[in-house]
Amino acid sequence: MVINSPGGDVLGALAAGRLIRERKLDVAVARTDFIGCEPDKADCTAEDGVHVGLTIDASGACGAACPIMLAGGVRRLVGPRAQLTVHPIGLEQRVKTYLRDMAVGSGLLVAMRSVPASRHRQLEPETMLKIGLTTGLGSADEFTGPTICKSQPMPENCRVVSTSEVQAEAAVKL
Repeated sequence: MVINSPGGDVLGALAAGRLIRERKLDVAVARTDFIGCEPDKADCTAEDGVHVGLTIDASGACGAACPIMLAGGVRRLVGPRAQLTVHPIGLEQRVKTYLRDMAVGSGLLVAMRSVPASRHRQLEPETMLKIGLTTGLGSADEFTGPTICKSQPMPENCRVVSTSEVQAEAAVKL
């Protein structure tokens, strides 16, 4: 699952994170550049019901309640060019219990508490790894790149789209 969110509702992030974990999904912070048309456009019809796109770490962002949702992933990555920011979000006891269930260290709550009200703090990749928010220093490419459908077990959502075809269409768009 690729996420890109400035934040939102803490209770919603807790619920989404639990669903992500229940379904054993991997999560990466990145943005998706869709090929052909943007899914949110009224006149955009996906070929065979699937929107094709490329994930890109640059400009990927996860802030406020989003890191809570990210914590639900089995494997969690924030690429070197993506940004993850924290600030105090409230509901501390519920968040603390949830993070413990997700095997994320208390360092995330400490980082959130250390930010003055109405401010944000960007966490560095090494810090995210140290506190257990991320499970590696890789990027979204590990979950979405051309080799993912060759992994074992093969993800159920793999379909045959040649990498060169997607890259050629992306080059036209960019």
